[in-house]
Amino acid sequence: MKVDPGALEKRIQMLLDDKQYQGHPLREALAQLWSMNQEQWARVERITQLSDSYQAMMMRREHSLSARFDKQLRQLEKITRISDRYQRMLRDMNLALEEASFLDPLTDLPNRRMLMRRLEDEVENSNKSQHGFAVAMLDVDYFKQVNDSYGHQVGDEVLMRLGQMMQQQVDELGVCGRWGGEEFLLLVAGQDESRCLQLFGQLQRHISGASIDIAGISLSVTVSLGVSVFRPGEPLDAVLNRADNALYEAKQTGRNRMLRA
Repeated sequence: MKVDPGALEKRIQMLLDDKQYQGHPLREALAQLWSMNQEQWARVERITQLSDSYQAMMMRREHSLSARFDKQLRQLEKITRISDRYQRMLRDMNLALEEASFLDPLTDLPNRRMLMRRLEDEVENSNKSQHGFAVAMLDVDYFKQVNDSYGHQVGDEVLMRLGQMMQQQVDELGVCGRWGGEEFLLLVAGQDESRCLQLFGQLQRHISGASIDIAGISLSVTVSLGVSVFRPGEPLDAVLNRADNALYEAKQTGRNRMLRA
């Protein structure tokens, strides 16, 4: 049978209030049972209130944690964007520094370091293809006299102009760069020896016949060249030494000439 809790409570309350049951032992037992029931309901009510308070606190805490997490996430995204930007800048700077480390600051031509790298590459290619390449060591004749007579600023300008002439002459057939001081090195690959000698000879004659005008001063300079052809299988030093020795002999035997080692 289904019990109506509200009706049962009213009936119990009426029995307890009825004076005819005063002093009856069952009334006292019912009164104690009713009191215990009321205390348990009060306890359940307090537990329910505590549970509601705890849940409300946890919801507030979760909301607070979520807000803090979102804020930290935005800060992290900002830091990541800044880091990416600085890494790009650093990469660009490294590339610029690396490029600058391979160029001669005066002539803007490849420096000795870059030339050595190209020479090593050509040695590897030549050993695979069994085809050599030509190297010319070029030295400006009596360059000290240019510096002594007109100053180092004019001397630097002469080196720059000569570098431009060599670059135009070699063009896409090879590479030229500043070897050091007033010495330059030219490398030509993929051409037969006669063509290389022709190219270097034209360059020597072109420079000798050119007039270099700097700040109202017209200068003429000559150059000496030592040429050598790489033989597949030999070390790089061998072809460089032969070219250097040929250059030395060209300078010792009158300058303004080209000798092939």
